[in-house]
Amino acid sequence: MGTEKHIWVSGFLLLLLGSACESSSSQNQPEAATAQPVANSCDNPDGAIECCFLNMPQKLTSTMTIAGPKEPGERLVIMGRIFKSDGKTPLANAIVYAYQTDNTGHYSKKGNETGVQKWHGRLHGWCKTDQTGAYEIHSIRPARYPDNSMPAHIHAAIKPENGAPFYISDFVFKDDSLVNEKYLASIFTPVGGTGVVEVRKSPDNTWTGKRDITLTQ
Repeated sequence: MGTEKHIWVSGFLLLLLGSACESSSSQNQPEAATAQPVANSCDNPDGAIECCFLNMPQKLTSTMTIAGPKEPGERLVIMGRIFKSDGKTPLANAIVYAYQTDNTGHYSKKGNETGVQKWHGRLHGWCKTDQTGAYEIHSIRPARYPDNSMPAHIHAAIKPENGAPFYISDFVFKDDSLVNEKYLASIFTPVGGTGVVEVRKSPDNTWTGKRDITLTQ
């Protein structure tokens, strides 16, 4: 009986010791890491080009309106066609995105912009080329940056129907004195041409210009 009792007591003690170790081990386990919210990678002035096309309307026409009739500034209409690299085949159903400064040279905001438009500002828009590759932009003439570091310009990107998006050379204006040899030399690899648009004032005081774009890719 003494031997049996000794075995029983030893077993009981081992059971208690194992339970204590398990409890201690459980308490020492690190807590599961709390999931951190994923930052909006498009809320960034240097966000990926794909960010430009995230907030666009579901239905687009070949006309883009960046600035409505009440926007301060001189009215501007730019139209043209986009062609594939052969210079003849229209690039149909391509989405064009553009954004610009207001008439004070700032990327002004409404305050409800999201994603990359928080940096591009409220004066932006999209359109989709028609079957002839035609597009049209209605806006105001953008102003230069306050420090006069660049000509007045409109930034633009194109997303082909079945291809990756890419930026094209900025729209700039031939009558801007900063569009000079130095500026043109700074465009190391023009995409869709130099972007220089000759504009003329129509009888209703709207500046109108044309830019046909032939892609190099």
